[in-house]
Amino acid sequence: MKILLASFILLMSTVLFAENTMTADVHPGQEKLTITLPSNPTTGYSWTVKKYDKSLFKLLSSRYLAPKTQLIGAGGNMLFVFKVIKATPQPETSVMEFLYARPWEPDKGTLKTVTIRFQKDTR
Repeated sequence: MKILLASFILLMSTVLFAENTMTADVHPGQEKLTITLPSNPTTGYSWTVKKYDKSLFKLLSSRYLAPKTQLIGAGGNMLFVFKVIKATPQPETSVMEFLYARPWEPDKGTLKTVTIRFQKDTR
């Protein structure tokens, strides 16, 4: 039983580590960028934006989208909507950081890094 439990813990930590990064694309002419992160506020955890380039993006809104299921304690998604600021020249990439933590434990949270890739106009 201990071996099974240890294997499960190792598997889950590997999955959680692998999911701490993600990418999103901004296409030419795109005005808004939405970052969607899984969230379950019933646990006390919530997402906050820790870092982003304010010369490229402006945070317009953030809101929790509840799940469609009626199951008690089921998680939903946190949506962050950014305005894409037209920059000349645009970089190839930019990085945003989000922290999933309890307000009373800000140093014990999970940091999610989102790499934003600016796509070039191919016309």
